[in-house]
Amino acid sequence: MVKIKRSVIQIANSTQLISLPRKWSLKYNIQKGDELEVEERGNKISVSTEKDIEGHDIEVNPPHLKNITERYITTAFRVGIDEVRVNFNTEENPELLEYISKTLDGQTIGYEIIKQEKNSFTIKDLSGGDSTSFDTALRRSFIILTTMAVDSLGFMKNKEVNNLKDMYFRDRSINKFTNFCGRLLLKKGQFDLKETAFYYHFIRSFEAMADQYSLMCTYYSDKLTPLNKKVFEVYKEINDMVLEFYKLFYKYDKSKLDELFIKIKSIDGATKLLYSLKKSDPVVSYYLASITRRTKELIDSLIEFHIKEG
Repeated sequence: MVKIKRSVIQIANSTQLISLPRKWSLKYNIQKGDELEVEERGNKISVSTEKDIEGHDIEVNPPHLKNITERYITTAFRVGIDEVRVNFNTEENPELLEYISKTLDGQTIGYEIIKQEKNSFTIKDLSGGDSTSFDTALRRSFIILTTMAVDSLGFMKNKEVNNLKDMYFRDRSINKFTNFCGRLLLKKGQFDLKETAFYYHFIRSFEAMADQYSLMCTYYSDKLTPLNKKVFEVYKEINDMVLEFYKLFYKYDKSKLDELFIKIKSIDGATKLLYSLKKSDPVVSYYLASITRRTKELIDSLIEFHIKEG
């Protein structure tokens, strides 16, 4: 956060004014007559605007690998780029356009292909994005994750191959909403710098944790190895842990956080014992341990959000 001192200007006997930082005004294109929100916070005053950070366009010449091109585009979306021109060789990569079109549907909100030429295509943000959508998108990500956790346990118990494979698409939906959250954080500037850093780190870690469920289900759908009932018991405990974290995120309670942390330590020990069981797949055990570890890391972010509360 940049701190700038301003002198108070006295107008008549009642009105006092301070000037806005020029750099901030230019960044958000503040004009005469614009309305700004002024919020009192104890001995501090917060001044904010609903305007976006001015967007910009880029042109990329990515490698020919489709998944690398996909990463260029999803990253551009997440960091707030408004328009992306992608240059490529149609003859060398004839399937790229269709592949990226599916990527946009599955991992972004509002990014659309608006122009197609022989060796290039242009993608543009058509949504605009309301800053209030951040909370909605993040909560939607939580809901998908928690239902994914509960459903996947049943699918693995019953060896439902097609449903296990479908977990990949639920994970892509989470990617869509977390990418949108990242874009709003960097483009809307709705939080101060410190809060933005906390939230951005959190949503990237959240997405990585959700990936573990998807990867585990995809792996198991191809193997279907018999699993010890203890594996499913630990799986259920892990899901309960994730559900409890979801509740704590939206209704913070220090005493319940302590209880959850103790539970995680117990689960962490239980996942280590899974490797020595008969009828235990070490890869499944690894993913369960990874979900536990990553949830523990998310708790660190939760504490950062509420550190001022003591």
